[in-house]
Amino acid sequence: MNMQGHKSGTYRAQPMKLLLLAFVPACFAFNPVAGRALIDAFGPATLTFVRWSLSGLVIGTFALMRPGYERWQAPLSQLLQLAILAALGMGFCSVAAYIASRTTEATNIGLIYGCASAFIAVWEIVAGRQAASAQLLVGISACLLGAVLILTKGHPDAIASLRFSPGDLWATAGMLVFVGYTVAMRRVPTRLTPMPQFVVMSVGASIAVLPFAASEIVSTGLPVIDERTLPWMAVVVLATGIGAYLGYNISLTLNGPVLTSASLTLTPAFAAIQAMALIGERLGWYHAVAIALVVTGLMLISRSQRVRD
Repeated sequence: MNMQGHKSGTYRAQPMKLLLLAFVPACFAFNPVAGRALIDAFGPATLTFVRWSLSGLVIGTFALMRPGYERWQAPLSQLLQLAILAALGMGFCSVAAYIASRTTEATNIGLIYGCASAFIAVWEIVAGRQAASAQLLVGISACLLGAVLILTKGHPDAIASLRFSPGDLWATAGMLVFVGYTVAMRRVPTRLTPMPQFVVMSVGASIAVLPFAASEIVSTGLPVIDERTLPWMAVVVLATGIGAYLGYNISLTLNGPVLTSASLTLTPAFAAIQAMALIGERLGWYHAVAIALVVTGLMLISRSQRVRD
C-alpha cells in the first residue's frame, strides 16, 4: 500500500518537473529582450538591483501571507552561505549579462551561456557525482547542437567567424560563475522552503549590487520610469527575477543540476519565439530542428538521471 502511494506521488510530481524544464528557460529568455529594451534607461547594476529588490519584496509579501506554510528558520551560517551564492549567481551574473549586452551581440552571449550545461556535466563527472554514461553525453551534445543551430541561424560554420569583445569576456565570466552557483546550490541543505530562500537570496543579491547601483545613479542620474519602461520592469521582476530564479532553484531540487542546466539550452528557442511575437522576427527551419534536438537531448539526460537514481 505504501509503495503504491509512493508511486502515485512520484507520478503526480512528474508534470511539475517537466513544466519547470520548459518554464524556467522561457523566463530566462526574456532577460536579453528586457535588457535591450531598458539599456538606455537603466545601468547594469541599477537594473539588477531593481530586479532582485522588487522580486524579493513580491515573494516576501506573498510568503508572509501564508503563515504556517513557510519555513523561515535556518542557522546563520546557512543564511550567509545563501547570501554569498546570491551575490555571485544572481548579482554578478545579472550585472555581467547586462554589461555584456552593451558591447557584444546577443548571439555571442547566448552561445557562451549555452555552454553552461556542458561545464556543469563535466564538473559533476570529475567530482564523481555523475556517471559519464552514453545517454548523458549524447543528450548534452544534442542540446548544445540545438543551441548552436539557433544561435548561428542554421549555419554552425559561422562559429569560426565570431570575434570576441570585452562583452564576450564578461559573458564568459558570468557563465562560469553561474556554473559554480548551480553546483553549489544543489549542495545547500533545504532548511528553508523555496519562497523564504528566494527572499533571503534576493536580499543578498540586492545588498551586493547596491554600492554599484548607487555609483551608476550618481554618475548618470536616476533611471527613467515611464509608460514605456514600466511594462519592461514588470517583465524583469516577474519573469527574469521570480520566474527564472525561483523556478531554477526549485528545479535544482527536483531535477538535479545536470538536467536543470541542460534545460537552459531551450532558452534560445524561447527567445526566438518571443522575438517573433514581440518584435515581428520570423522563425526559420533551423528553429524546428533545434527544438527537436533539445527536447530529444533533455529526454536522454532525464533517462540517464533516472537510471543513476
